[in-house]
Amino acid sequence: MSENSKITRRRFVKNSAVGAGLLSAGGIAGWFATRHASAPIVEKVSRPPLDPRFTYDVSRFSKTDPALLHYGESASIPTGFTDPTCLAVGAEDAIFVGGDQAVKVFSQAGELHSTIALESRPQAVELMADGHLLVALKDHLEIYATTGQRLMQGASLGQRTYLTAIATGGGQIFAADAGNREIIRCDVQGKALARFGRVGAKDGTPGFVVPSPYFDLAFGADGLLWVANPGRHRVEAYTPDGQFELSWGHTSMAVEGFCGCCNPVHFARLSDGRFVTSEKGLNRIKLHDVKGNFTGVVAGPEILVKDLELARQACANCTIGFGFDVAGDSQNRVLALDPATKTIRVFTPKTVGA
Repeated sequence: MSENSKITRRRFVKNSAVGAGLLSAGGIAGWFATRHASAPIVEKVSRPPLDPRFTYDVSRFSKTDPALLHYGESASIPTGFTDPTCLAVGAEDAIFVGGDQAVKVFSQAGELHSTIALESRPQAVELMADGHLLVALKDHLEIYATTGQRLMQGASLGQRTYLTAIATGGGQIFAADAGNREIIRCDVQGKALARFGRVGAKDGTPGFVVPSPYFDLAFGADGLLWVANPGRHRVEAYTPDGQFELSWGHTSMAVEGFCGCCNPVHFARLSDGRFVTSEKGLNRIKLHDVKGNFTGVVAGPEILVKDLELARQACANCTIGFGFDVAGDSQNRVLALDPATKTIRVFTPKTVGA
């Protein structure tokens, strides 16, 4: 990533100035993030290893039970980006990948069809019902024709806004703002209509705990807006007007749960309604049924991160780690955007309906 685009947890939390809100909600993740934000930088010193009684060995979670692996890696598509950031799948399984200051369009087979130039780094991309491309920049939305013509440029959505995900449904646009820890509902001109989900707000929601700049959402065929609440280790469903409906997910190092400060960092829906989740830190891409029950693994840490040094180089701040943005196509293939290799990695079901 370029120096201008790198976002560390320290700078993210400090600039957002919402640590106190997380603490008042009793969130351990929020407390840690704010403490970390104000901690002085100290030199690394050598010290004797901790007593084994006070260390936690996570190596047993870095290998995946082969019986749980329902997918196999079948292809890898170079993006050509220095800083690939986001991924989406459109009609005829065309692949849209954002990075640097552009969006590239690939065929299902990985052939580059076109490039749409942007004025700044894309944070998220989404295909609209009319075939146009919706792009989230840091603090505003834009819409493009697939020919590259910009059709709409929205105004800034406010101070400290840091958009990380977008979705469309019911003629409206939903944007996840990790800077203010809330969802913004917008019209098709990119103008904010309503906001919900801030911790402590009197809107009937649990409140989004977002310790690092990962905050994803998707609009489902069920008419619900699904949102990752990473600091609470779960995925939540809302009505389009922001009313909380239900949630699934739990905290655990085991493969069935989500661990670390904030996971899942990305998720997607397959054509049959199943969920695909992506985690950072202990990189895992997993499968869940339509009710959120864990059913298997697309790829575990040993598959996703084979070159640890390359992964470290790709990490803007390795106390945060990086995740793989994911998308599904009409064949229920899972596409994962690899920040280390700068490629789109394609995973195919091992059996029909896997």
